[in-house]
Formats: sequence, C-alpha cells, structure tokens
Amino acid sequence: MSRVLIDPAVLKHNFKALDKLFTKRDIHWTAVTKVLCGHKPALKLLVGLGLRSFADSRLANLKTIRKLCPEAETIYIRPVRPKSAPNAVKWADISLNTELATIRALSKAALEQNKVHGIIIIIELGELREGVMPDRLLEFYRDVFELKGIEVVGIGTNLACMYGVLPTYDKLMQLALYKRIIELKFKTKLPLCSGGSSISIPNILEKQLPKEINHFRVGESLFLGTDLINGGYIKGLKPDAFLLAASIVELKEKPTGPLGEMVENAFGEAPTTEEIGEWGHGGERAERAVLNIGRLDVPFEHLIPFDEGINIVGGASDLLVVDVSESKEDYKLGDEIRFRLDYPALLALMHSRYMEKEVVNQPKT
Repeated sequence: MSRVLIDPAVLKHNFKALDKLFTKRDIHWTAVTKVLCGHKPALKLLVGLGLRSFADSRLANLKTIRKLCPEAETIYIRPVRPKSAPNAVKWADISLNTELATIRALSKAALEQNKVHGIIIIIELGELREGVMPDRLLEFYRDVFELKGIEVVGIGTNLACMYGVLPTYDKLMQLALYKRIIELKFKTKLPLCSGGSSISIPNILEKQLPKEINHFRVGESLFLGTDLINGGYIKGLKPDAFLLAASIVELKEKPTGPLGEMVENAFGEAPTTEEIGEWGHGGERAERAVLNIGRLDVPFEHLIPFDEGINIVGGASDLLVVDVSESKEDYKLGDEIRFRLDYPALLALMHSRYMEKEVVNQPKT
C-alpha cells in the first residue's frame, strides 16, 4: 500500500517558525486543518506542539478536535447551513458568516445551549466567493449586533481561493477601513480583523500588511511551507512535513511510445503527437516503473518526484507510470519512490480511505 509519511520534526519546525512570526507582530493565528481530514494522529501532533486555535470546514473534524483538546478555540470556516446551526454552536466557538437568516438560526441555537457564539462577518472584496457586499455592511452589522447569544468578534475576507485575487496592501486596507467605520459608527471594538492566510504571509515579510490585520487563517504554509505568491517555499519553512511513498510493482525496459490506433483514454484525454510512435521514437526504449498509486488516490500533475531523474509518464485509476531512465538510483522491484506534494495532492491523499497515513521519526518520550 502507498503511504503518506508525516514527519513531526518538520511540522514542529514550521509551527514554531510561524508562531514566532505572528507573535512578534501581535497577530493571532489559527491553523486551518481541513487538509488533514480529521486524521487524529496528525491533529494530536498539533495539539502537542501547543496549537490552541483550529479552523476547519467540516463540523465532524471540529468535533474530533474538541474531543482531543477541549480548551482549544474552534472556528467553522464554511458558511453554516441553517439546519446545522445547533451542531455549529456545539462544536465551533466561532463561525464565518454572510447570511442574516443563518446568524438568526445560530442565535436561537446559542440561546438554547446557554452559549454565546462568536461571529466573523466575511466581506466581499472581489473574489466573488462568500461575502457580504460592502454597500450592505453597516445595515448587516446593525441587524447582527442586535441578536442575543451572538457576539461579533470580527470581520474578515477570503481572497485568492477561487479566482486568485491577490491580497494586496490596497485590498487589505479596504478591510481595515471597514473595521474602522464599524467601530466609529457603532462605538464598539472588533477584536479580530481576519484578512490573513497562507498567501498573505509574504505581505508580512515585505512590510505590506496594514496594522489592523491581526488574524491569520493558515493551512498550506504550515503543512507544506508554500510561498503562494512568489512560488517555491517561504524562507524559514520546510516543505516535507507530508510526503508520498509509492512502491514499484513493475520495472521493465519498454518502448517510449505506444503502438496501434489511438483513441481517448479512460479519462477523456487524447494522446499528443509526441506520445504516438512506432514502438518508440526511432526504436527508443526507456526504463519504466509502475507504481501502486493511481488517479483514484491523487491527481498526478500535483506530484513532485524527489528524484530529479524521474519523469512522470502517465497512469490510470490504480497505477502511476514513471520513467526512471535518467535516475542515478538503482531501483529494484518493491522499492519506494517518494514525492513531494502540493496542496491538491495532500488534500486528495488525506481524504482517501485507501491511503495509509504513517507518522514517521516519532520523538522518543
């Protein structure tokens, strides 16, 4: 079976580096753990590191977190379905919201559970995902402010998730100005201005973050070290907290191109001209390894071989084919080949019930 390898030392390194970065600037940060898909051993590692603020888009995962660490702050980051309001209040201290009817349902549930539920109002700043339109913000806040059992703990926004709208200084300054306007208009204080995420970390490093932005929701950079603006990895973070190890189940020298009449493959893809050959281009042959992982588990285009001499050729539902001809390693049948992951790859692998997840290099207790 292929394995996702989780390295506690790398996770600890990234956690401490991010915690230092945010703490130094009086920024409250929350780990977005949805990519872990409720995997208890990984969540336990984060709790053991001292993380006490978790965000997730699945209430079942927040329930797991609450049971692992009752004192942790839990934030539900997907818009609440009104019928799910009781469970949202039960498992989340705070939720991100944009609909008044939903917040009224949360108010009712909070009163029934004798709780005060925190709300972060998400404002539309151009990404066209969820968000209250700016011209309705003051009216919306007024209506929410009057509800019992509800505390507006802040405002926020989502950027770069769907269309890739960048969190520029000017965009984040808009959010900061809305915070000021609300505080002046209603003579109140909003503790959180939640405009930060993994993609906004370079704003801190480049001193392009308005001082009002004091809450970050961070997932990808914690787990993969990714610099989502400049490419590569953020200075001081490591990319290898999560790796894929897949086993070689066939290793043979074969032609570099298929032979025969061609149609679209099982995934609707037509072969390129370069792939069609007379048993290879001019009789060329290559050493090919077939691995025990397929598209059922992960999209191949999101895998990065550790071995730079390996090229991904293609695959099917259950198998991945790689060319190892240029590798300096002497691979054998049964050997593992390791891959770095980007976010879509990690998400797919952690979600797959067919994939073994293994914590490696466990520190001795």
